[in-house]
Amino acid sequence: MPSVRTYNLDTIDISGIRALLWETLSLKWVREGHYPVHSNYRVKYDDICISIAELAAKRNIIQNPPIPQIQPFTREISTLSKQRIGSVIWELVCQQILYIDLAQNNYSGNQGFTFDITEYGQKVLANGNPIPHDPEGYLDYLQHEIPDIDSVIYTYVAESIHAYNINLLLSATTAIGCASEKALLLLIEAYIPFLPTEKERVGFVQKTKGKFIKNQFEEFQKSLGGQKGRIHKELVDGIDIVISGIFELLRQNRNSAGHPTGKEMKKENVYASLQIFITYCKRIYSLMEFFKNNHFTIK
Repeated sequence: MPSVRTYNLDTIDISGIRALLWETLSLKWVREGHYPVHSNYRVKYDDICISIAELAAKRNIIQNPPIPQIQPFTREISTLSKQRIGSVIWELVCQQILYIDLAQNNYSGNQGFTFDITEYGQKVLANGNPIPHDPEGYLDYLQHEIPDIDSVIYTYVAESIHAYNINLLLSATTAIGCASEKALLLLIEAYIPFLPTEKERVGFVQKTKGKFIKNQFEEFQKSLGGQKGRIHKELVDGIDIVISGIFELLRQNRNSAGHPTGKEMKKENVYASLQIFITYCKRIYSLMEFFKNNHFTIK
């Protein structure tokens, strides 16, 4: 009877398992030369469990179990670890990234389950990180890129991520639109002290205070046009796409989702909005920091 080498991942919580699973899937894709990811991408439940365990040991997240003296030996993971991995894989099935290949599953029990990747899953894996399907990883990356992110923005982004992952696409769209609006309001607020004269500041406030966000942003764009010479080139290059275009996209989608228009949101479109949000918000915060460090003190 062969001996057993058992990996114990019980100290790793669900969020940690989820991150390891995504990394394992991506590594498998690269190792097998699936670029871009295509329909031949296939994983077996037992194989993915062992791959996650080996990756965790390689990353020194868990202790690497000793190799048994008696050969040959089999590799297993603890029961709780297998349950956690199974629940995360099932999340990906519910999110329409993986599906159970019934034709390949001729075994009893779930040890032999084979999972294939969906067309939507191919797009998700090919896009790389950060991915909304790993909520903790996405939010950690957001905070890493924008350490001083406003708590209101963070709350709405987190809400959008979690709604997206349970297919509440209208809610996810509304929440990310709210996060976008809050970011723009902070940008406009930070811009006022950057204006060089009291007259310009008063005039700008009169045109924006209490107005709809669309009108405020239009006034901001008009005013910013006369100040671009004072701003570092890398901050204003592509601003019409990185900020203006994305803001308008998120605003329109939010209005469609937040009003009884009957319009449905496609999962791919919500995914794209979440993918671009960090770049968008990071540029906003870079501008805010520049305005703060280069404002005029009017005596």
